[in-house]
Amino acid sequence: MTDFERLRHGMVDGQIRVADVTDRRVLAAFLSVPKERFCAPGQEDLAYLDLSMPLGPAGRASLEPRTLAKLVQLADPQQGETALVIGCGRGYSAAILAGLVSQVVALECDSGLASAARAALGDLPNVVVEEGPLPEGAPGSAPFDMIFVDGAVVDGYEALGAQLSAHGRMVAPAGFGRATKATVFRKAGTGLSTAQAFDAGGPLLPGFEAREAFAL
Repeated sequence: MTDFERLRHGMVDGQIRVADVTDRRVLAAFLSVPKERFCAPGQEDLAYLDLSMPLGPAGRASLEPRTLAKLVQLADPQQGETALVIGCGRGYSAAILAGLVSQVVALECDSGLASAARAALGDLPNVVVEEGPLPEGAPGSAPFDMIFVDGAVVDGYEALGAQLSAHGRMVAPAGFGRATKATVFRKAGTGLSTAQAFDAGGPLLPGFEAREAFAL
């Protein structure tokens, strides 16, 4: 039988701590959530490897553990806050954040993944899974203190800023290819201000692909 608890500690010690993740609350969250519960059937033994895990639908995959943990630390989740997860996949990132904030809305555009997330998150009373287009967010549950984008974005994320609270922030791997950076977005007038933090590549989320430029 696989010793998932030992593997989970190995992931935190060998992948996350060494990536300059020092927030004790974040580390405790990754130690407490059984990642194998959020894997596609038959992939449980791969849960704690240092890689991006396929989620099921073509092209969908998770962030690598160290990237996910660094993004969570960058987002600085706090008790009392409400968070929106964009592209929750099978629900792992939502489970991590559920132990760090008061309420999580997890949005997923794929019906199969949304169903899997609901099943895996069923025992967490402070998480709600919604299904719909990712760039539209969850306006019925807004405003959010934090929006956590669980995958890379290039374009089309600007509208999410309207769902932030006055002092809220959105964290996402933003950019294209090797130029993708972990970015913190905040409201600034009618738009968003940006602050880049570190290199953070990841699988591109549906709906956030580069817009085609208009050519004369």
